[in-house]
Amino acid sequence: MLGRRQFLLGFAAALSLPGSPRTVFAQAGFVVPWTRVPTITILSTAADARSALVREAVAFWNRTFGEMGSGFRLGAVTETPGEIPIGELMAFSDVALRRAGPMAPPDDVRRTPGNIIVALSQGNFVSFALRWPGQAKALVAIKSDRTYPLTLPNVARNVIAHELGHAIGLGHNSDPSMLMCGRPAPCRPDAFASADPHYFPLAGGEKLRLQQLYPPGWRPE
Repeated sequence: MLGRRQFLLGFAAALSLPGSPRTVFAQAGFVVPWTRVPTITILSTAADARSALVREAVAFWNRTFGEMGSGFRLGAVTETPGEIPIGELMAFSDVALRRAGPMAPPDDVRRTPGNIIVALSQGNFVSFALRWPGQAKALVAIKSDRTYPLTLPNVARNVIAHELGHAIGLGHNSDPSMLMCGRPAPCRPDAFASADPHYFPLAGGEKLRLQQLYPPGWRPE
């Protein structure tokens, strides 16, 4: 079996092949808005408590768009059994953090119905979001809730909402009191810990960005 370093080297080489689909990275935000109502498919191997958190996060974003007067909404949420291999997700996480694309979407993402595939993994990696606008596909990968800091109360809820925020167009900010705080700022997901279940807020500039991407007159093509 290949060691992790060998796997990553081979994976990176494959990503450098000409003709790979254009990939957009979470840290900078996605500059291409969705032109359709994106449907969400939860991909997991068994009954997973985080599935309910995905549905709640979708409702949170739809309430947010409604409050802003935007015409955009996230679409229906479905669940399907399956998994993306942990080693593959770990490699994608490493590449996403280094913003070292382009990369082709995993076969499981291409084959799975839906536009935003939320992979609830049992692996230990940095959760991430990637999007392929030309294929109307995005991957939101969430690390195991059995590993720190997702073992802390309120953290998994906000991590899922944070990564969905990337999938709809937001990047990172540097304010640890905000939902979209992240690298290269020092804030990390453990800042979401709270005995009171709640979502951290959006910054004013992020609401403005969403209104620019998805104005009141937004309609699916």
